[in-house]
Amino acid sequence: MSDRNMFGGGNPTSLYTPMSEDEQEVLSRLVLARDLNVHILEWGVVREVQASFGDLRLDIPIQITFNRPERPILVDHFDLELRTHSGLLLFRERQSAKYGGQPLAVGAGTALSMVWHIAIQAMDPKVVKALKPGATGLTSRWTDKDTGEFTLLGNTQMDSKQREVLLRLRQGEAKVRKDSVDALKKVGAK
Repeated sequence: MSDRNMFGGGNPTSLYTPMSEDEQEVLSRLVLARDLNVHILEWGVVREVQASFGDLRLDIPIQITFNRPERPILVDHFDLELRTHSGLLLFRERQSAKYGGQPLAVGAGTALSMVWHIAIQAMDPKVVKALKPGATGLTSRWTDKDTGEFTLLGNTQMDSKQREVLLRLRQGEAKVRKDSVDALKKVGAK
């Protein structure tokens, strides 16, 4: 049995596409330097988060005690931004704040503890090169060498079986993202 999955991921029992070595190095530098802040828009900032990462995911534990409002209000989502200390935006996502199907009551003294899981398909090459000045050429496996666009095959060499599996994998990922967006739209419509 191989110690890698069919796309080179470090977990041989899981089917996913890993980041490139350049992307992983940039992420490693940010995590080890604790150069990551989570901005919970309109609520506050969690500074110098102690994240963990692999070749696909970044897991960020978030603990915050809100200092307002005096009277609790119902909150159905939080808009989260992952930024460096210098303010560089790395990722933005809306996360549901429902617990047991109900919006979270947030007020002064309310403590929130959660983990933000981010699956990283590809990092913006400009960000990679800004944080790793020695990086040259393509910094993502999923950047097409001719167009510079993120594509299904990018700059990888795959046989027909790998291409077929990758297509199904990307379709599944797109469905999960769509389902998440649709669920958050329903929350916002109420």
